[in-house]
Amino acid sequence: MMKLRLWVAGMALSCAGWAQAATPVQLSLPGLNLPASQQVTGARLSVLYGQTGSMTGLDVPLFALSDTNNFTGVQFGLGLGAGRVRHSFKGVAITAVNWHEGQDLGVNLGLVNLTNQAQGLNAGLVNVGNSMHGLNFGAVNIAQGNALANVGFINYAERTTFQLGLFNATQHLDGVQIGLGNYAANGIFPVLPLINISKSF
Repeated sequence: MMKLRLWVAGMALSCAGWAQAATPVQLSLPGLNLPASQQVTGARLSVLYGQTGSMTGLDVPLFALSDTNNFTGVQFGLGLGAGRVRHSFKGVAITAVNWHEGQDLGVNLGLVNLTNQAQGLNAGLVNVGNSMHGLNFGAVNIAQGNALANVGFINYAERTTFQLGLFNATQHLDGVQIGLGNYAANGIFPVLPLINISKSF
């Protein structure tokens, strides 16, 4: 009987360790991951909603919000798939909504891109973020901090080097604005049509 108890205890510990080990494939449903691992290295399909800790590889949200802490690889949304990354994103995201709260390195293609500290390319109808060391390309681009370059119909950044659009606005311009209407608090003139440059350019 003692051997049976030891064997059962050993199996329980083995299963607990297996559940925490990285899995090559995962299906994520609301409140359920199959298998139950929080680390995926391979491919993952989320249906409606899926949450996991760390994902490396191909992540496919199918009419879903795929929610991860750390992501490296390719997110490809089917239907109205969306991707949320809470801490670190490295790769390419092609979903309806890319919602990256931490460090972001790579390319985001979506209807809406919401980023915090991004480096690379955001291309979408609406791009909103804190800082962008790269290019925001969309109908509306808003950077609450620094943005290296914005190309769109309406561009706003607290600080920027380059803006090309119908209407451009910034508090601190380090380079050039080209558009129908340009506002730069530190421009040669605060408001100028067609082109505006910083006083120190």
